[in-house]
Amino acid sequence: MLLPPLQVSVGVVATDTSILSSVAIILGAIFVVYQIRQDEKTLAAQVRAADANAEQARLTMRQLAQNTDLATMDLVMRIYEFADSLEVQRSWLTVLDTRIGSYEEFAALPEEKQLAFYQVASLFESLGLLVEKRFVQAEIVDDMFATRLAWETTRPFIEGMRARFSSEDYYLFFEKLYRRLSLQEKGGTAGQPGA
Repeated sequence: MLLPPLQVSVGVVATDTSILSSVAIILGAIFVVYQIRQDEKTLAAQVRAADANAEQARLTMRQLAQNTDLATMDLVMRIYEFADSLEVQRSWLTVLDTRIGSYEEFAALPEEKQLAFYQVASLFESLGLLVEKRFVQAEIVDDMFATRLAWETTRPFIEGMRARFSSEDYYLFFEKLYRRLSLQEKGGTAGQPGA
C-alpha cells in the first residue's frame, strides 16, 4: 500500500512556524525572567556574604586592637615590676639622695653610686625607646614613672657622658621622653613621636 504524497500547504507551514516562533519567544522570555530572578538571589546572597565578611573583619580588627592594648599593658607592667624591684629602688634613692650638680661630682662618687645613675638612666632610656617606637603611649609612662624628676636628677650625669665621649646619643630616648612629657604638660602635642 502506498501512502499518498504529503501535501503541505505553505500557509499551514507559515502559521505553524509563526506559532512555534511565538512559543519560543515566550519560553525564552520566561527563561530570561527566571534567570534574572536567580541572578538577583545570587547577588543578594553575595552581598550578605560580603557584609558578613566586612563585619568579621571589623570584629577581627577590634580584637587585634584589644590584644595590642593588653600586650602593651603587660609590657608596661613588666617594666614596672622591674622598676619596683629592690635593686632599682635602691638605685633610685641613691640618685635622689646624691643630687649631683656636675659630671665631676658624679665621677667622684664611689662605683656603687655611679652604677645607680647608669641603672636609672638606662631604665628611662628603655621607656623612651618604647614610646618613640610607639609600643607604649607617653601618657602611660607619665602616669606610672617620675620621668621629669628622673631627668632633672640625672641630667648632669647624662650631659657629662655626652661631653666626655663626644656623642649626643647617650640617653637620647630618655631626653626625647622628657621633652615630650614637658610639651604635654604645657599643652603641646606630646603624643607625636619626635615632638
